Amino acid sequence: MPARAIVVVLVVGLLAFQVVRTAAVRHSPEAAAALWPGHPDILTDLTMAEVGAAAARGGTLSPALLRQVSEIARKSPLSPEPFLIHGALAQLAGRDRHAERLYLEALARNPRSPAARYFLADRYLRTERVPQALGEIAVLSRLTVGAAAFAPALATYAKTPGAVPELRRFFRMAPEFEAIVLGTLATDPKNYDLILALWSGRSTQAGTPEWQTRIVGELIDEGDFAKAYSAWRRLSGVEQPSGGLFNAEFKELTAPPPFNWSFGSAGGLADPAGGGRLEVIYFGREDAVLAEQLILLQPGRYALSMDVSGDLREAGDVAWTLDCVPKTQTLMRLPVRHDRSTGRLQASFSVPPGCPAQRLRLAGQLGEFPKATEFSITKLELTKAGGR
Repeated sequence: MPARAIVVVLVVGLLAFQVVRTAAVRHSPEAAAALWPGHPDILTDLTMAEVGAAAARGGTLSPALLRQVSEIARKSPLSPEPFLIHGALAQLAGRDRHAERLYLEALARNPRSPAARYFLADRYLRTERVPQALGEIAVLSRLTVGAAAFAPALATYAKTPGAVPELRRFFRMAPEFEAIVLGTLATDPKNYDLILALWSGRSTQAGTPEWQTRIVGELIDEGDFAKAYSAWRRLSGVEQPSGGLFNAEFKELTAPPPFNWSFGSAGGLADPAGGGRLEVIYFGREDAVLAEQLILLQPGRYALSMDVSGDLREAGDVAWTLDCVPKTQTLMRLPVRHDRSTGRLQASFSVPPGCPAQRLRLAGQLGEFPKATEFSITKLELTKAGGR
């Protein structure tokens, strides 16, 4: 970090973390100084404002300003601010060890000083004492704005040699950082292997972590469907790969979409009812996706079949469709209607080469004379010609 940047960061940190004990000081240090010019809090605020102005101009601290720092130290001997300022000055002069001792003195005077911990963390990182730096960051996150503020820096650090074991130890000490850092990394599909190396494998009772959904989605957007499916299996704990239709029994599993079912809640409802049954209500007032799943079928001939029960005679147009992804090419459209002889609904279709993934979707489309309808689906099967 350039020398001038150290001073600027120091000023910003101290202005952000400064605790002022009177409302007058918070709103106007100059006005407060006219009422109580010798109050140490007021003197500290005025001094910090002048330090900030000097840093903004790119100038140095004047002798008068340094005398004010000494005055603060005399009137508030337990205050950490003079030690922090002198520490930054020592750092500017290249006396790094002396600067560190001053930062430690500031911390000793106020263990809850975010500024002191910030500059110690910076010092430790620049001298490659990573465990100490991460420890300061963990405490600092609890004292100030939380773990999210440090996620970009830690995600950048994660890409450096030797960072993975250090961060894994850090996540054990401060587990609140793990999901936040992984979420930052998950915005780039190239980070997938790094994410797996950092992930503790811990599950959460609050559902699928957002970062897991994000990295799978990023891999899909990248067009790497096989890797996205592998990531989905690894992260969700699905043991047996298939690539075809997953969870045809509509069980309530922890595995999330897109390779498991997602069910719509606007324009209609699709509700797993147990026993392999899906209860569907389509209100008929608007187009609505009722259920969908992303699947990976190899080129070949297939058949989709199911049993349907319910009154569908006056329904809007409800149908199963299968489309290629990412290019939109409809491979199958199967309207949901009764087969009076068997009650079994079936359609055959072909998956051509160059169609690496497919989206299976049950959707309702507004008809000419819309009317709500209710039906159920059971014994859903997707089979390949010549065997399942």
